[in-house]
Amino acid sequence: MKIIKKSVVILGIFLFFVAALCCRHEEEVQKIDLDKRISNISQLKRTIEKDKALTFCFDLRLTPQEDIRIYSSFMDYLKKETGFDFALLFSKNYRETIENIGTGKAQFAIIGGLSLLKAERDYGVKMLVKSLDKAGKGSYRTAIITKKGSPLNKLSQLKGCSFAFGSKYSTRGHIIPRYMLEKKGVLITDLEKYFFTGSHRNCVNTVLTGDACAGGIWDSLAFNLEQKGYIKILAFSDYYPSGGIAVNKDVPLEIAGKVKTAMLLFDPLGKNKEGLIDWSKTEMSGGFTEVVPQDYDFLKKMAIKYKLWEDQ
Repeated sequence: MKIIKKSVVILGIFLFFVAALCCRHEEEVQKIDLDKRISNISQLKRTIEKDKALTFCFDLRLTPQEDIRIYSSFMDYLKKETGFDFALLFSKNYRETIENIGTGKAQFAIIGGLSLLKAERDYGVKMLVKSLDKAGKGSYRTAIITKKGSPLNKLSQLKGCSFAFGSKYSTRGHIIPRYMLEKKGVLITDLEKYFFTGSHRNCVNTVLTGDACAGGIWDSLAFNLEQKGYIKILAFSDYYPSGGIAVNKDVPLEIAGKVKTAMLLFDPLGKNKEGLIDWSKTEMSGGFTEVVPQDYDFLKKMAIKYKLWEDQ
């Protein structure tokens, strides 16, 4: 037990400093040179030589270091299939991801459903492909978690407790867990306090350190942490449509089409597995499929319900 506690503390300290480095000095964006494989977050630098490349931004899922390492290998695949050069554009939160894809600082975005809807509403961004999990499903669940050994066993017990969300514009990190709580009679005003931690990994850290009694994260991450003995899963949500990859409205159809074709042919569980880095940790572990816009109607209703469109 002491060893587990010590590991949790070390994990917390590490994630704290990663987050601090990410947000320091309120830097707008950082473009990552994909020709240099990074091993430390301190190696992230602005690169202006990539201005001619097609640029991907992304919603933060794990830590900046982990996400960049994972997505860099995917950029390598796209370059091989399309012949285009690609770069990653790092932004410190979901709002900046929306702005980056919307204003054209990035041509493509690895993005969640709620972020997509706001980017579509504000900038005319469109979803190019929807992600699939390893079972080939284009949907996912949220898990509400608490620390291993917590006396909490059901969502109704969270009245008067503290709660950790991910980003305010996160589907699985905010909208769905908030909706899950409400269905069990726990309004946000019933919580002692709540946090927007910025990512799923930060949400986990907030729960593990005891700063929040519970939090909402994506299901596969919850399964992994439960198997390792760190957390207890209190509840799962229904299935909701996955996020995917969006495209800026000004990207030429020929370019967007070629990138889309490469994505639909992407087989991370088979012929394209070699060369990928920790792709199983993403919500795109099974590749991509065509988008059905109506899939996101429920999320749009929830965004209006929680007045997220009013938050500029």
